[in-house]
Amino acid sequence: MKQAVIVSTARTGLTKSVRGGFNDTHGAVMGGHAVLHAIARAGINASEVEDVVMGRGCPEGATGNNIARVSAI
Repeated sequence: MKQAVIVSTARTGLTKSVRGGFNDTHGAVMGGHAVLHAIARAGINASEVEDVVMGRGCPEGATGNNIARVSAI
């Protein structure tokens, strides 16, 4: 890859708070939705995506540290 291009962005809400409706949802599932919608917004084919960069606040429990990779898969 010689050039990086940002084609779209998406985010999740604050879903892991104790009272949140998505409290028991795995972080990669939520991240996967963000990746899916970012691709849809960009209007590109998913096979064209070479890399996913994702920020995270506090990866806790099973969410782990490599959330961008797991979400993209």
